[in-house]
Amino acid sequence: MVEVYKVVAVLFALVLIIFWIGDYSWLWTTKNTVLEVYFVGLRDYYFWGYCISPAIISHFVTIWGHYYRADSIFQRSISQVSWPSALELSERVAKRLNQISFWEKKDGYFGYTVKYWFLSFIAFAVNMVWFIQPISHNIGEALDDPGEDSPLAIWSVYIGFGSGYAAMGACGMILLLVLRRSMLHALGFTYADLLPLHRGMGFAIIFWSTVHTIGYMIHIGLDNDLAGQINFDGETRGPQNIVGFVALAAMFALGLLSLPAVRRRGYWLFIVSHRWLTIISLAGTLMHYPYFMTWYYVVPSMCLFLADRFIPKVVQAFSVGRDVICTFDEHSDILTMVITSRNRLEPLKPYYPGDYISLQLRSLGEIYHPFTIASYWPEDPYSMTLYIRTFGENKDSWTGQLAGLCGQSGKSVLLPMNVEGVFGDRMHDYLCADEIVIFAAGAAITTFMPLIKSIAARIDAEAASGVPQKTLRMYLICTFRYESELYSYGDFLHQITHDVRFTSWLRTSIHVSRAEKIPRVITNSNKDCTIIDTKTQAGQKSQHHSGDIIPPTSPVESIATVAQDEQPQLLGDAKKSVPGKILVDNQQQRYQGRILPTFLAADSARVSTIHATRDLLITAAMLLIPFAAYIGIRYTPIEGYGEDKWFWCQTTRIYDQNMTNKCMWNYTMTPGVVQIGVASIIGYILIYLGRRATRREADAAKAAADDGATSGNTRAYLESVLHAQIMEYDGTIPFQPSRLDVEKYIVDLMAEDVGMGKTKAVKADSGKKEIAGKTTTVFVGGPDGFLDTVEKANRKAKWSVDFHRETWSP
Repeated sequence: MVEVYKVVAVLFALVLIIFWIGDYSWLWTTKNTVLEVYFVGLRDYYFWGYCISPAIISHFVTIWGHYYRADSIFQRSISQVSWPSALELSERVAKRLNQISFWEKKDGYFGYTVKYWFLSFIAFAVNMVWFIQPISHNIGEALDDPGEDSPLAIWSVYIGFGSGYAAMGACGMILLLVLRRSMLHALGFTYADLLPLHRGMGFAIIFWSTVHTIGYMIHIGLDNDLAGQINFDGETRGPQNIVGFVALAAMFALGLLSLPAVRRRGYWLFIVSHRWLTIISLAGTLMHYPYFMTWYYVVPSMCLFLADRFIPKVVQAFSVGRDVICTFDEHSDILTMVITSRNRLEPLKPYYPGDYISLQLRSLGEIYHPFTIASYWPEDPYSMTLYIRTFGENKDSWTGQLAGLCGQSGKSVLLPMNVEGVFGDRMHDYLCADEIVIFAAGAAITTFMPLIKSIAARIDAEAASGVPQKTLRMYLICTFRYESELYSYGDFLHQITHDVRFTSWLRTSIHVSRAEKIPRVITNSNKDCTIIDTKTQAGQKSQHHSGDIIPPTSPVESIATVAQDEQPQLLGDAKKSVPGKILVDNQQQRYQGRILPTFLAADSARVSTIHATRDLLITAAMLLIPFAAYIGIRYTPIEGYGEDKWFWCQTTRIYDQNMTNKCMWNYTMTPGVVQIGVASIIGYILIYLGRRATRREADAAKAAADDGATSGNTRAYLESVLHAQIMEYDGTIPFQPSRLDVEKYIVDLMAEDVGMGKTKAVKADSGKKEIAGKTTTVFVGGPDGFLDTVEKANRKAKWSVDFHRETWSP
């Protein structure tokens, strides 16, 4: 079934693309008088109707899709993790093939989807149209009547003009590719999908700007007019050309400071330089060619960009509590942080596996830093948990300073944190695979924690229906530096290696590569455990587990088993596997009686509606009011005409370069600056009102706690939530004290026929018939070096899998 919001998004995207392709013929080649240039006319109506209106409407459609459709899309995907046992393999394959469309298929080398390459082709084609149209419209007439110019001078000036036009158009397109919510996301693109294209468009801007500069410099050189065109004389274009050189230098600096080496090692330098150099480049470009139509390429993406940056902050200012609680574990170098809803009466906006938020602590700077959400929303809709790795961070980095502010050795601290988000556009179509293999290094496990819990919840819910089920198989292979880190992610690793609701379909292998940097002692109370016969537990398993459990001899161990006389051991002795008995300890009391709710059971659709209504109202204010201000300025008469009127601009009476510069700069800059200013003022006012209300509630709660009133004790509530996210070290999580050998694991998995399934078509009496094997999806999360190692091993083994490098949080 085709979704309505996607159809609407496609239609408005087509309108915008058609405008970009035809705008030169419609707007630039129209003959206008001076008054028609400076005042509202047909050009403005074209722009308002075919450019900015589709952009704004598509943004509303996108918000609708994000809130109202995100839940149903996720439910459709998560339903693929289990299926009736009676379902034939061919039916399962047909359902899977329908789930993954042609547009979602990836190329074998770069790993990009078909839809990404299609969008890249459109971007390239539009850029070429922008470059070719000005040349084709003017070059013939110029060559027929060259005057004193040589053919080289004519070609150079029009190549410079065409490339400048293309650079201006690319400036408008580049911001659309970095929005966290845009029409492209409604069409199925993710933020991670669009980032490479955003970088490519940045390269295109630098390329076109360089060609533009070279073309005009050749023309100026052939005319021997360098001194007349590069100067500070207000009677010529000299100052405008100097400003153009400044803009070009800013673009080159922007490109250099955006290289991966700078972006990853110096994020603060990257983000600050990115913002200021973008402003310098854009302002310099507009002042270099002061013509109000240049805003036609910038206004739509600029207004959406401002909404994209302000609205998530405004929404969370009214939704999230002012204070977050955090603690730092110096044994594992992991910082745990809990964020709660503002008044604990309204649930947080539903977040799904792979979603992330951005944090700002004013005492550490103005930059927002993104972190993946590790908690599972249906378990506690009123809070979210983050686990932040600090290993390798110096004390002066943002994360290092944050760790220094948080409590240590079990102590916790309240911090006034600003939150932006939730963000997330992750498509979960991969859940239709029969097998999923996850390689995770260190804190990258947090990316997969809510995913694994959501799968378990779905399987458990289907088992309760009484219909025999088959499930996907998942292999989780993770590596950590210290054993202490295993206990820094709450009871998650303990649960997935002991709880039958996970072990029936999930096989986990944990590696620890180093000895503890700070020795830890296990107390007798922590070591207390009992042994339960697996035959007893097997009788308690639901029907959906039958036929889907890998034998204990599998090279990928699911849980560690110990003999009756064994006790949990410290690092240095591997936990041995003895079929028939499994370890059950006191930690199981934390989750054994705890249900695994689904998003449907937690009423996520209703909660999304509440947040969507607020978001839509704020979006309307952020987009429509500034646009009305832009139109108002365009209707304001600034040009002087008539004997009895005197205005700022008088090009009708004084037609010289100086007056033209003054008037055109005014008409170019004023409408857009007013629009940006109004949008920013609205955004800052709403953020201030939301944070002030939240601050007052926090102060009132603190006063109530000081007076002994338990109902207002926010800290006690935060402490209880934080305590639930931390597990005491007791040595009961099984692991292998060795480095992870990725190549060996892939070989062992292939020996177990994991990732060896293939689908092919064969001829039969009734025509073609599909004979299908199982499909396997591989995810890798962790540092770039780890991702490269796994990807290299995957290619070396020629593994028939759908491979993904995970970058869910930018």
